[in-house]
Amino acid sequence: MKPELRLDFCSHEAARLACRRWHYSKKIPVGKLVKVGVWEGGKFIGAIVFGDGLLGPTGTVYGGIDKFKIAEIVRIALREHEHEVSRMIRIAIKLLRKRCPGIELVVAFADRGENHHGGIYQASNFIYTGESEPGKMFRHKATGRILHNRAVSVNGRRSHFGKVRKVPRHDECEIIGSSRKHRYLLPLTPEMKKFIEKLRRPFPKRASSIVADALGDQPREAGSIPSGALQPAPSLRT
Repeated sequence: MKPELRLDFCSHEAARLACRRWHYSKKIPVGKLVKVGVWEGGKFIGAIVFGDGLLGPTGTVYGGIDKFKIAEIVRIALREHEHEVSRMIRIAIKLLRKRCPGIELVVAFADRGENHHGGIYQASNFIYTGESEPGKMFRHKATGRILHNRAVSVNGRRSHFGKVRKVPRHDECEIIGSSRKHRYLLPLTPEMKKFIEKLRRPFPKRASSIVADALGDQPREAGSIPSGALQPAPSLRT
């Protein structure tokens, strides 16, 4: 018997813990986020995080879709687990729609640079629409950290929703290459599905296991249950 699966909104602290321990990036994104915690048998095993990563200077994306109707899965950070990630994603999206009822499309990317092909999104009935444009990758000269082009700027500052944050400057980093990502879309309304179906392409073949798509470093460690302060509101049991 599998342990009971439970998902519910969790704190920023809990989601950040999950990203630092169990996602290959080792960090949680900035910006407006919806954070969904995952528990198996009462044990905290990670988080699924939605964000606004697509927001930019233009008002629409993908040929005319209002970007404020779109949420992106920006992190799936899980330790070893028994339930299917596709089931967790389905439940997390139900919670997302309760919190953000105007969302009509969920976007997810599988990083080719991490040998991911998007098996968990294929199993979750997402529509594959090809690869994203290549983005530059940088290495910070002082720390050795690997950074995406969105985490670096010419003047060392980036603005997000009117808030300015400090980031490494281009001259503090070296370009180490570029990366492409597989792009998956999940329409949530009949009208959006009709629009997105025109973008459908054949799924890419599996280059790694579905588990590898979902998980980063996942040590078999004790103490992964957040303290009482990190527990969510009343649960949604499945």
